[in-house]
Amino acid sequence: RTVVGTAGCLPEGEMGQSSSVTPSDCVDVVVKIGGSACTQKADFETLNVEALEASAVQLAALRAEGISVAVIHGAGSFGHQQAKEYGVSKGTADEGAAALSDRLMEGVAKTRLSVTTLNHHVITALVKHGLPAVAISPCPFVVTEQKKLCGGSLSDDAGAAVVGLVKRGLVPVVHGDVVMDSAQGVAILSGDVWMVELSRHLRAKSAVFITDVDGVFTKPPSEPGAELVSEILVDAQTGELELGGVSTSTASHDVTGGLKAKLESAAQVLMQAPDVQAVHIVRAGSSSAAEAMRGETPTTGTTLKRK
Repeated sequence: RTVVGTAGCLPEGEMGQSSSVTPSDCVDVVVKIGGSACTQKADFETLNVEALEASAVQLAALRAEGISVAVIHGAGSFGHQQAKEYGVSKGTADEGAAALSDRLMEGVAKTRLSVTTLNHHVITALVKHGLPAVAISPCPFVVTEQKKLCGGSLSDDAGAAVVGLVKRGLVPVVHGDVVMDSAQGVAILSGDVWMVELSRHLRAKSAVFITDVDGVFTKPPSEPGAELVSEILVDAQTGELELGGVSTSTASHDVTGGLKAKLESAAQVLMQAPDVQAVHIVRAGSSSAAEAMRGETPTTGTTLKRK
């Protein structure tokens, strides 16, 4: 007999006993816990414990309801500063893909130590609340060329490895990382890129960016007159956004591009992952985050849709 669940079907008796999720090779939602939703971005290597715990509780609730998920998290105050100090994102751009200098090797090691330390904290929070979360570190298995994924997308082997976790009922958790780069030795691969890749490979129905604010605003939300943008339309052919008047300022130490890069990644999800119906940007722990994770349009948040 076959038991049918939210995410697919599996012969009875092969299902886990402690979860409503039926393992499949796809997920309902891909969630990125942004750097601001798991760290205090202005304070070096400091967790945002409240926001991280809130997201972990909400993700665990999804699983209890039979909603399958894959998770990505940003680096926030972990990794970015080391990457900037040592020029890890630039790699050996001035010397070609030659052997790394002693200083660059030190920067790679310190950056990886920092991002994997944060990953440990994130995994700990998720497991504590009942998610069978399994860390995936891109280094050294994912390679870029001039900071872009070789061939323009995640390799079939890498994609199959993630699918393999999902098929076994596990929750993959990927983070931004230092990666090997064929043109400049090393580079930084942002977690935002993984939103596109996992949404496509896992055929997600929706994608959610969790931040420390309610969504995208017409200017930084701390400034007077800032207004929440509830909907952004994306041209699925060109990726062009219709959002008018939104400020995309980037903190000086955010080496992966800030809001502009996140909006571009959200647009890429809609362009490259045809099963995704909408991309939502919401505040960590909010009722709107809970709605977005369930594929609903959040009461308060920003939703990106195809034109």
